[in-house]
Formats: sequence, structure tokens, C-alpha cells
Amino acid sequence: MSNSAQPNASKAGFVRQQLFVDPQVQGVLVRRAALYSTACTIYFVVIAVFATCMSDPDRSISDSLTLCLDEAIYWAPGLILLAPLVIYDMLKVTNRFAGPVFSLRREMQRLIDNKSERPLKFREGDTWTDLASRFNLIREEVLELRKANRELKHELNKGTTAGRLFDDSSSSDGDEDEMSAANLVESILVDL
Repeated sequence: MSNSAQPNASKAGFVRQQLFVDPQVQGVLVRRAALYSTACTIYFVVIAVFATCMSDPDRSISDSLTLCLDEAIYWAPGLILLAPLVIYDMLKVTNRFAGPVFSLRREMQRLIDNKSERPLKFREGDTWTDLASRFNLIREEVLELRKANRELKHELNKGTTAGRLFDDSSSSDGDEDEMSAANLVESILVDL
């Protein structure tokens, strides 16, 4: 078994530790949930005050508000206790689609940086699992093209003058190879 196969085996039981992986997506959803929860609570309070005022028109508004606050002892703790559970559950659910996209972006950057060591694999239960298989096909093609490119450069550099000219004109620390690989990955993803 090669060294490159061992990380795959050790990652087979991969469990994502970070719940909040994509603040841009998950943050928007959590803020929306908080906004809707606040709006529902305000609506509930207004309706409760209105119903209390209407049930006894002779009662003053301050007495109606006091009565509503007295009744809030029954429902306010529930809201306070449920809010963190709702946020936690929302983060857990959104992690199932934000996590794969986060992993895909990370692996794309590794491929661009020529540091891709293993195929992309999402957790069981994650959404968009077909993205991993598509990315892995692209990854294999890019790696094969890079290998073929190195072999061609090696063949050209075996002592021919043209090989030396090619080597001198293209040796910019691999920046051109990385840019061409990045452009290839980007053009393939655009076609998907």
C-alpha cells in the first residue's frame, strides 16, 4: 500500500468538526432565522396585548401590559431555551450543503497550487455528492495533463537545442504551469 493511499483509509470515518464552515452562506441563514423569530415574537406579543385589551375594555393599557408580562412567564422561557437549539439545528442542517462546497473550494485551491494529494470525498448525508465525483474526474485529468507536460519537457530537455530554448523560456518557477492548470480547471467548471 502506497503512502498516498493511507490518508484515504484514515479519512474514511471523517467527521467534520467545525459546524460553522461558511459564514457567508450559513451566517445569512442564521440571521434570517433570527429575524423571522423576532418578527414572530413581536407579532405574538402585539396580539397578546391586543387580545388582553379587547377582553376587558375598561382595563387600562398599563394594566393590560402588566397582565401580558405576567402571562409571558409561561411562554418566554420556552422561546429563550428554544432559540439556541433552533440556531444549532440550522447550522447542522446547513453544514450538509455548505460543508461540501467549502471542501470543494479548498480542494480546488489545492489542485491549483499543485498540492492535491487525494480525491475529494464528501461525508455520508452531505448534499451535492455528485460534485465530488465530477471534481475527481477533472482532478485526474489535470494531474495526467501535468504529468504528460513534465514528460514532454523532459523529452525536450534531453540535450536538444530546442529543448534548452524551451526550458529557458518557460522556467518561471512553474507559475505558467499553475496558471494554465488553474485556467483549465476554471474552463472545465464553467462548462459544467
